[in-house]
Amino acid sequence: GNMDQALSLWFLLGWIGGDSCNLIGSFLADQLPLQTYTAVYYVLADLVMLSLYFHYKFKKRPSLLSTPINSALLFILGMACAAPLLRTTGPVAARREVFRGRTLLSVEPGSKPFTQQEIIGFVIGSVSSMLYLLSRLPQIRTNFLRKSTRGVSYSLFALVMLGNTLYGLSVLLKNPEVGESEGSYVLHHLPWLVGSLGVLLLD
Repeated sequence: GNMDQALSLWFLLGWIGGDSCNLIGSFLADQLPLQTYTAVYYVLADLVMLSLYFHYKFKKRPSLLSTPINSALLFILGMACAAPLLRTTGPVAARREVFRGRTLLSVEPGSKPFTQQEIIGFVIGSVSSMLYLLSRLPQIRTNFLRKSTRGVSYSLFALVMLGNTLYGLSVLLKNPEVGESEGSYVLHHLPWLVGSLGVLLLD
């Protein structure tokens, strides 16, 4: 029951901040459906983890902040659940959801331009990747000061590393759209690739 001592609050806040920006950015930048659905799950899991943290933190010390915190968590939860329902669908979107295996050494020329909405999503996705990278530092500091990792679930980080690896590979292995070059495809997904594969070393 020392979860509140083993985990850094800034680590959890940075994590949920990164996942929230990941969800919003994936929605705005029209990322792969798998990325959006995974982002929704991440936010829900973060809310559960953050709720447990505050539960153990304040269960013996009732605080006036508990009600605002719970209200904020419920609001974020509602937004996370509603976001996929707002996703526009249509013939173009339907065609984008078809997964095609990546053709190595593809020579299809073309560079897909960014729309204004995708630029906003790209920026939010970049903020998400920065939050992912920075969120690990408080936890590393907490472990160093405690001289122990007791209370930290090894399975959590093992599964996070495995999930981030498979997540990044699933994006890289998808074939670009017809007429889109591989360089343009990678550029459109770059913040999410950095956020998933870039944190492996820190984890």
